Amino acid sequence: MKYDAIFIGFGQGAASLVEFLTEKDWKVALIEKNDESSYGGSCINIGCIPTKVLEHDARVGKEYTDAVDRRNAVVEKRSQAEKEMMEENQQVDLYTGTGSFIDNYTVKVETEDGSHELEAEHIFIDTGSEPVFPPIEGLEEADNIHTSTSLQIQKELPQKLGIIGGGNIGLEFASIYQKFGSQVTIIDTAEILLEGEEPEVANEVKKVLEDAGIEIYNGTNIEKVENQDGGVLATANDGEEFHFDALLVATGRKPHVDSLKLENTDIELTENEGIKTKQHLETTVDGIFALGDVRGEEQFTYITNKDTEIVYNYLCENGERLLADRENIPYSIFIDPPFAKVGLTEEQAKDKGYQVVTNTTPVSSTPRSDIINDKRGLYKAVIDKKHNEVLGVTLFGDQAHELVNFIKMVMDNDLPYTVFKNQMYTHPVMTEIFNSLFDV
Repeated sequence: MKYDAIFIGFGQGAASLVEFLTEKDWKVALIEKNDESSYGGSCINIGCIPTKVLEHDARVGKEYTDAVDRRNAVVEKRSQAEKEMMEENQQVDLYTGTGSFIDNYTVKVETEDGSHELEAEHIFIDTGSEPVFPPIEGLEEADNIHTSTSLQIQKELPQKLGIIGGGNIGLEFASIYQKFGSQVTIIDTAEILLEGEEPEVANEVKKVLEDAGIEIYNGTNIEKVENQDGGVLATANDGEEFHFDALLVATGRKPHVDSLKLENTDIELTENEGIKTKQHLETTVDGIFALGDVRGEEQFTYITNKDTEIVYNYLCENGERLLADRENIPYSIFIDPPFAKVGLTEEQAKDKGYQVVTNTTPVSSTPRSDIINDKRGLYKAVIDKKHNEVLGVTLFGDQAHELVNFIKMVMDNDLPYTVFKNQMYTHPVMTEIFNSLFDV
């Protein structure tokens, strides 16, 4: 069967691009391996949306089982809406099964009713990423071991939850499950929490988490995992033993490429096993594109959405949008209170030779902190004094996940840092903190 385009995987990037291309009368084949729960990709089904539902409900004091039920209802609603949108599109044929390459422009789909061979001059790979398990003895054989995907659908709250990994996923789940009532322990190989972030802010994050009752072990390697008394016994490199009801492995994710059989093509991979792409996200084979996590770069939904815009601009407009134009990528960690970052740290800015000045401001200095009765957190700004540019900002405190987007806007438009310093803000709001944060 011949098509104008084949999509392998139906993530957020594919959803938008399919809609754009079918409006141009492209005939599209859409391959998704799971008919029930994968339409819309990781964000809708196992990532951003369901985990933030849990985060919200934990923060406002909902019972765990009620929160899981609401999480499941939200996922089903949004995933089914994505599927129905494709089913109603007369330009789209849906294939439920696993897609793999026979050659550069031929894809085989294994479905319940047999095997299908599809051909197209344009193929889009949007298969996302998958969890990485470290080489720990017994980890893959033991029971009650979870990824972020499996833990969030458990009906019973673990009383003692261990988390291997202190990155974004580990910290978010630690904060969520602590609020639901779990006794949470984070075990991380890094010597300090949030290694590579601003040290003052990282220290504040650790203090807040520990004050909430979360135990944090840095510089600790788990070497063996086994089941004991219905739970999990984890043994560290120094011989210390940890006993948990459940263990979450949050040690990162890798591009999901194994099932694609890329060895049958001329598509090349990067050093970190992602699909190599050029400036318009075309792979090393003309007409084949890779979107989102499968490229092995930043694993955020908004990156995938912007990938879509680059590809559509290249195929249907003037091709002026390039990967190289992408800069100042912000990110947030939805702990309580939230952490957010955009741009360079002080150390990174100095290494690049900027004339650096910095300033830190505690959240407790704002009238807003009294109103919301939450004085936790610290904001830090890094400025290039020579050119009056904002080089980077790290935010930990109320509204950090929202305010970081305003900072990106100023950075992207090359506005001076004094825009923040001199701005008139409404009162009493958290944004007022910028008056003092940027007073350098």
